Amino acid sequence: MTRNEMLGVMAVIKEFYPAFHRDKTPEQIQVSVTLWHEMFKDDSGNQVLAAVKAFVATDTKGFPPSVGQIKQRLVQLNAPDMPDEAEAWGQVWKAIQNSGYHSGEEFKKLHPIVQRVVGQPEVLKAWSILPADEVQTIISSNFQRVYRARKHEVAEHLALPSELRQVLERQGDKMTLPTPKDPEEQKRKAIALLSAERAEYQKQVLGDEYEKPKLRGAV
Repeated sequence: MTRNEMLGVMAVIKEFYPAFHRDKTPEQIQVSVTLWHEMFKDDSGNQVLAAVKAFVATDTKGFPPSVGQIKQRLVQLNAPDMPDEAEAWGQVWKAIQNSGYHSGEEFKKLHPIVQRVVGQPEVLKAWSILPADEVQTIISSNFQRVYRARKHEVAEHLALPSELRQVLERQGDKMTLPTPKDPEEQKRKAIALLSAERAEYQKQVLGDEYEKPKLRGAV
């Protein structure tokens, strides 16, 4: 967007929030316009204005928006298809049910962010051989927790100015781990970890009853 477009956007903000820039000198206002323009220069002026209007339409506190709040609105406008954690798990659960022999195909059907949380098709295959109740409790809970955090990271990344995104992407390329040479070993480790989590979950639910069979077997 252009500087003039940013002036128009800030005029809209001031119309709805009279206190916006009230105590600033003309020089300070110019600095503020420059900084806001720097943060939004890679975005469409019409989209930034739409984001401001969306903020105003849903605001119940009466405070002027910050740069970050408008950026969040822009992300919602530009990436409306990002599923929430329940929708993401629905995709994974559907994929798991057909991953005994078709994990690669099912993995490709997942939303890109969901793919990044799952990791690779072999994980779907490993989950497909576990009991359904375990998958729908332990696996589901862990996945949704990780996905929620990952989605937040993606939203923050999309909100950054383009030059910062490029820097982070270059750093990410340098830090990318090599693909595991032995996916079967990774699968075995995943199953072992899930079994441990299952045992811990049963212990928490059953308490003393979980330990009694072990004691009787040892006598």
